[in-house]
Amino acid sequence: MGSLHALLLRPLGEARTWRATLHLLGGIYWAAANTVVLVLGLIVSLVPIPALIALGSVVGSVGFDTPAAGWLVMVLLLMIVPAGVLGFMGTAYALEGCARLEVSWYRSVHGIDMPLSLQLPAPHGPLVPLFVKLVRNPLLWRLMAYQLIRLPVALFAGALAVFAWVFPLTIVIAAGYFFIGFTVASLNRPGRYAGEAWESVPLLGLALLVPIVPYLVRWMLSWHVALARRYLGQMSADQLAARVYEVEQRREDAMAAAEAERRRIERDLHDGAQQQLVALAMLLGRAKRKYDSDPEATRALLEEAHRSAKEAIVELRELTRGLSPPVLADRGLDAALSALAARSQVPVSIDFEMERRAGRTAESIAYFMIAESLTNIVKHARASRAWVVVRRAGALLRVEVGDDGVGGAVLSGGSGLSGLADRAAGVDGTLTVTSPAGGPTTVSLELPCES
Repeated sequence: MGSLHALLLRPLGEARTWRATLHLLGGIYWAAANTVVLVLGLIVSLVPIPALIALGSVVGSVGFDTPAAGWLVMVLLLMIVPAGVLGFMGTAYALEGCARLEVSWYRSVHGIDMPLSLQLPAPHGPLVPLFVKLVRNPLLWRLMAYQLIRLPVALFAGALAVFAWVFPLTIVIAAGYFFIGFTVASLNRPGRYAGEAWESVPLLGLALLVPIVPYLVRWMLSWHVALARRYLGQMSADQLAARVYEVEQRREDAMAAAEAERRRIERDLHDGAQQQLVALAMLLGRAKRKYDSDPEATRALLEEAHRSAKEAIVELRELTRGLSPPVLADRGLDAALSALAARSQVPVSIDFEMERRAGRTAESIAYFMIAESLTNIVKHARASRAWVVVRRAGALLRVEVGDDGVGGAVLSGGSGLSGLADRAAGVDGTLTVTSPAGGPTTVSLELPCES
């Protein structure tokens, strides 16, 4: 029964169902707006062609052979041609901005990472070479084709989404209304309306269509995603080569960060905990030799050994801050963060919402980032409170750690957060720090999930 409820009824209340529905409905207006931008831009860009043809026919028929007429023709050409060039360039950059907004929407709302393949040159420098670069850019023409193809797809998917929700719900409401009406009437006049009441019952069978709607709208959302990936996210050979190089650099940075962490642990073990344990063993040896001859000295040595043991425990606890705690693997990120918050000297509020676990690597990096951020808050921020927000949006894990302290935190080389940024980049994640003078400070992390 529980599995049937999860299969049929739970998707009706899930956020991704309603996000998909709103995307399908809003996609109609967004596609229409993009198409309007494209069509108007192309009209402005192509206006010079008939204008030049008309100007040529006038010159040919009238025959301007005076200097004034020549200057007039030149002025008209200088007005018409730049208008078309600027119109095309404005359309190109406007469409690129719309594509960036669309990719950002997929990433932030649906958790779908879709790198934009189109990278137009900066609008600086000589006008003619820039115009030539735009005209010769095949990805720009592919973006224009995407705007034309996407509109009918958005119209069909949006109309189908409205029909999918409205039709079964309308049938169910109507069947319920007639059934109740005929039932009440049959109570007043037995035998006359009883048959009509039960005739409306088969309509209630269409209620089975309602649990299918979430799967239908998600399937239609996949149309939009597939189309966007095909036209927005498909990279050229040069872009793929640059992407491979970037991934290799990130992997090297992650390996360097892991090697630095290993050296830190070795150094701390040798200089800290190991020395503490050696001193503890020496104290216990001295106490053992004096056990029979000098009980008071033995007591003092044992007390000193006890203090040394507690200091070694503190040293080891600080050392294991960079290691994965067992509770993280056993009970997940939520329980591990609760333990972190309980040990923090600054009050920490945790807002945790994840439908399922994000994977061991993502959770481990998120835990280290939160632990490092809370440590920095205690040491440097002079904050009265801190907060942690953890969300999973599709295939992305988002973490935010903030405080109301003095601000001024930077993501500089050599800091703990810098090492975490390298580790996040190694799995194609990002870490950003926003910390103006006077606060507040916000450290944000985005990581791809493994499942």
